[in-house]
Amino acid sequence: MPTPTTRHAAALLTAGALTLLPLLPASAHDELTAVSPEPGSVLSTAPEELELTFSGEIMDIGHQVQVTDSEGRSVTEGPLEPEGNRVVQPLAEGGAEDETYRVVWRVVSGDGHPIEGTFSYDVGSGAEPSAEPTPAEGEDTVASAQDTADRASSGDVPLWLVAVVGGAVALAVLGLVSLVSNRRRKG
Repeated sequence: MPTPTTRHAAALLTAGALTLLPLLPASAHDELTAVSPEPGSVLSTAPEELELTFSGEIMDIGHQVQVTDSEGRSVTEGPLEPEGNRVVQPLAEGGAEDETYRVVWRVVSGDGHPIEGTFSYDVGSGAEPSAEPTPAEGEDTVASAQDTADRASSGDVPLWLVAVVGGAVALAVLGLVSLVSNRRRKG
């Protein structure tokens, strides 16, 4: 026959598990579904804007899009414009006839999970190859995007992680209080 302490601990663990279950991260996060201009594309003229479209709405926090030429100079102009499941970044007019542009992006999906990537596209015949290698077409180089994102928003921690850690700490405190309370009643 279970003792009151065992029943109390089991009830506490069950309540904690049921409380934390909805806070677990979703198994499927939003993803990039369309890009204009497309990764690896070759254009005759520089575009006026860059558009990223995602599978779900993105949050209006922590988003960043950097577009640079082969010398590392930014060609973005004006603020980033999030609109539902799209992000539009205006670009400087004109641009070089033969240039390679690199895009590094980061957004926060509707479930609070940051997603990021990098790609490049060319105007004309592209720029002369530089000493720094560029990612393959559509390659998702999380490390370089993460470096850029970390500089832009250091200290960001996913909300689900904060909730899980907070819930675990709360359960540990409740368990300790319950144990001490039961020992005092017996003694």
